Amino acid sequence: MQLADVQDAPELWRLLVTGTSAPELAPAVAVEAFRRLHGAGQPRPVDSALLLCTDWRWRRTSARVLAGVLDSGVLDDAQQDWLAQEFLWQDQVQYAHPLGWIGDTFVEVDLDPVSRRRAAWPREVRIDPSTRVTTERHVWPPLRSRSATLILVRRHAEPTDVLARARALPPRDGAAVVTGAVHAADELDPDEASRIVDVALRWANKAPRWTALRHLAARGEGGRARAIAAGDPDASIRAWSRTVHTDTVSEPILFG
Repeated sequence: MQLADVQDAPELWRLLVTGTSAPELAPAVAVEAFRRLHGAGQPRPVDSALLLCTDWRWRRTSARVLAGVLDSGVLDDAQQDWLAQEFLWQDQVQYAHPLGWIGDTFVEVDLDPVSRRRAAWPREVRIDPSTRVTTERHVWPPLRSRSATLILVRRHAEPTDVLARARALPPRDGAAVVTGAVHAADELDPDEASRIVDVALRWANKAPRWTALRHLAARGEGGRARAIAAGDPDASIRAWSRTVHTDTVSEPILFG
């Protein structure tokens, strides 16, 4: 079944949970499905948003899927907050659904506890299809970045807690969180913003450093940004330092 053929929200959820080998699709496909179903009043839009954003089909474009979902105006502030909390604080998102979505008959194999060899012929076991089970969903780094921005802007966590979370994550995810924190800097008090930018400028991954440098340049600290960038270990940032006086574009906040 294709997303365009889905007729209701539960059908979409089942497709997204069971279609683990599907090819990549354009983010517009995900956003159109979300708007079509939930713009018409289908229930639990936050379930659809979570599953669409964490699906393998959009692992390279999850930020664009999330932006389109939010721009639809379907999710209220509380639902946006819930998504952000899941995407930032959870290592993997846990999604509960009926076992019947993936089948209700399974093969059981008994192993000898000593030899670990099969001690009996396998047998079929049928389980109530309504039994609730949990599927793990991967949180892509761009989702963590946008969530860090929202959580800081709406004051749902302290900057120190968000930065601690970044340090606890794998390198790409941690860098995404710090980048998102820099995007929130303008909405924080000056001391908090300065602390976040200083941390980003020292981050091993270049994305937070570059974002922090652009933040400084866009806010009238071009001289400082140019001096720091000139000594950066990354050649592209050193090259950028020579044009910093004309590059004053800051990144948008995607959560509304």
